[in-house]
Amino acid sequence: MRKHRSLFILGIFALLLSLTLAACAPANSSPSAPAEQATQPADAQPTQAPAQEAKAGNKTLVIARVFDIRTLDPERQYELTPPMIMHAVYENLVTFDGTDYTKVVPFLAKSWDISDDGLVYTFHLRDDVKFHSGNPLTAADVKFSFERLHNLKDNPSWLMDVVDSIEVVDDHTVAITLTEPNAAFLAMLVSPNFGIVDSKTVQEHGGVSTEDADTKDAATDWLDQNSAGTGPYILKGWTRDVEVVLEKNPNYWREPAKLDKIIIKNVTDSATQRMMVGRGDIDVAQNLDIDAVEDYKKEGGKVVEGNTMDMIYLAMNNSPEISEPLSKKEVRQAVAYAIDYDGIINGLMKGAAIRLPSIIPVGLLGTDPNIGYPHDPDKAKQLLADAGYADGFTVKMVYPTRTFAGGLAAETLAAKIQSDLAEVGITLELEPREPVSHLADYRAGKLPMTISPWTPDFLDPHGWAIPFGVPGESAAKRVHYENSEVGDIAIAAGKETDQAKRAKMYLEFQKKLLEDAPFIGLIQPKVLIAVGNDVQGYVFNPVWWVDLYDLDKE
Repeated sequence: MRKHRSLFILGIFALLLSLTLAACAPANSSPSAPAEQATQPADAQPTQAPAQEAKAGNKTLVIARVFDIRTLDPERQYELTPPMIMHAVYENLVTFDGTDYTKVVPFLAKSWDISDDGLVYTFHLRDDVKFHSGNPLTAADVKFSFERLHNLKDNPSWLMDVVDSIEVVDDHTVAITLTEPNAAFLAMLVSPNFGIVDSKTVQEHGGVSTEDADTKDAATDWLDQNSAGTGPYILKGWTRDVEVVLEKNPNYWREPAKLDKIIIKNVTDSATQRMMVGRGDIDVAQNLDIDAVEDYKKEGGKVVEGNTMDMIYLAMNNSPEISEPLSKKEVRQAVAYAIDYDGIINGLMKGAAIRLPSIIPVGLLGTDPNIGYPHDPDKAKQLLADAGYADGFTVKMVYPTRTFAGGLAAETLAAKIQSDLAEVGITLELEPREPVSHLADYRAGKLPMTISPWTPDFLDPHGWAIPFGVPGESAAKRVHYENSEVGDIAIAAGKETDQAKRAKMYLEFQKKLLEDAPFIGLIQPKVLIAVGNDVQGYVFNPVWWVDLYDLDKE
């Protein structure tokens, strides 16, 4: 899982998300997100100016972003750039209801049924969908796609761990049996990794879905350059570290896309992207830093703003062996009251973030932006006195030498928290640590206090509640947090299929977790994207950045 992948790329204001989803029941939830950050590609400059290329097509749109593409095989890709491409080429059984990330709605599946025990999901497929090859979509393609995803044993294969078996009932009906009830399953299916591939075409090019697919499958090279999906665009080619070219699918099952061609360019420098979008060489710049965005606005440029589902949080160790003061709940609460959250958002982030009240991002099921700790230094001092630390105490904060999503350097954030805590008598000894070393000690539960990012694998609160709230799970284990009552709520909410009940359970979970204060949410970064004034329909999505099908140019 990508939990501590840095979304910062060359100091650029980028991120994601993440790839993947959220919710449950026949019309509720959300997606997943990207993977471990890939090595940064060398800056590759196009041999032909984007504006010149655009003239070659009837209606062409050019996007610049920082590439981290490892593959365009939908069942192997797990980085930040591919989801935007995958979503345009391949389609899923289900999708979001617009920008409502708490609700999943039909897509290639026109409906579904869930068994009373919550184990069997039966999907009824549309009968009017064809792949780019002309082959009709069938239940056999769903079975092949999902089994190949699992058996390739590549980065995203773990997403299939919740599935026990897949049965083709008939050509347009497929039944998926889970290993146990999982209310987030529909949300997980929104992930681009669950895009349905043309099984006949993929098999013709060496693809297999059997248990030995990790050693026998040979379709990836072909999929890196060709299409086997049902989407509105067809992949026409990928030049590594340079560009990806998509062309409109003229036989798409919905209304054809508005653009004839989309070119996605690898431009690794924010200043270069700013220059190119300003003079019209590109239509969209996805990775401008905050200063470049402000400069573009001043010149009359159009900027699209969206909320990510990433978070940056503060973690405090509950073990008295690691930190006697922090092992006391009242002290951890005092730290939470001492932090100047508005100062972080408006000062450090220049407004390019929202307050993260808990450890579940705002916009997901069961979240409430008003439940977090306010900035109250007097309350913090009182709590410290009640806990026996009226004169304060000293504690070490180890932080990674990295830049978080939104371009916020960990060093800058750590210094801000150090200053805030000093006002209530807490002395922070700051220790920068190389990210790999920092993460190793954090995972080992050795750090008294730290700041860290968290990027989702799918957009359902289940993806946060389990790791942060259940004793022994990944994040809880890192700070020796154990509260069985909180853990039980997280587990029960993950199996509850009634969305209204789930929402109440997750709200209760967050309030109890906030009271214990092992983790304090700091910020949920925003993304700012510069687009040409003639670009229409650009809406940010935390899973696939933008639905290319919706884009048009005047």
